[in-house]
Amino acid sequence: MSLTPERVQKAFHEQSLDHFFPPPALSSLLRFTDRMLEINQTLNLTKWVSDEDVLTFHLLDSAVCLPLIKDLSSGQPQKWLDLGSGCGFPGTLLIATFPDFEVTLLDSVGKKVKALRECLSAAGWKSSALQARAEELGRDPKTRGTWDGVTARGVAALPLLLEYSLPLLKIGGYLVNWMTEEQAAEVDKFQGVLKGLQAQIVKTKTYSFPGMSQNRVLLVVEKMGKTPASYPRGQGKYSPKSL
Repeated sequence: MSLTPERVQKAFHEQSLDHFFPPPALSSLLRFTDRMLEINQTLNLTKWVSDEDVLTFHLLDSAVCLPLIKDLSSGQPQKWLDLGSGCGFPGTLLIATFPDFEVTLLDSVGKKVKALRECLSAAGWKSSALQARAEELGRDPKTRGTWDGVTARGVAALPLLLEYSLPLLKIGGYLVNWMTEEQAAEVDKFQGVLKGLQAQIVKTKTYSFPGMSQNRVLLVVEKMGKTPASYPRGQGKYSPKSL
């Protein structure tokens, strides 16, 4: 990757996000990204590999959540989970900018988790990468209801994502989900799912960056009450009509 810290900082500045990235944070983030792209040459982690694509679809697209999460946390240390982390975004943006947070990168694929651990080490971060399925963590008494927030970018259709993420959250915790504008237009169809899982949408944010072909939406869901004990169900048992 030939993106310089100056080029990345300029892009963040143009979106009024540069104050989240003092030089040490930016340096660590770029070390993570460099190592991820190196590993990507032999392990398929991402299709976005050009400088401009990395800048737009990994760094900027992930950073758009930072003002929201800062407000949601009220500046207090919190515990967040990046669900289906893949190549590490958006979770690494939280690691870089909220050093008091405990951020865990979660993926079900062992090779990806190993790669994430290598990248975290290259960045000099002590955050962890965990290999597990979300539905397993959601049924485990040791991990159910233990996170203040969950991020999810391109993970699953909203009803399935709600079923797998909400059991992981504390009451009052938040799911921050990245969606296309077309996906966001159908959110009203899932009000019954939200009600059944004791949750509600509390905020949406529409955004776009140069190089994107369409607007995107951040959807923030708050867990309002205890998730029914029957959720999440096991793999293969999901049906939106049964929620």
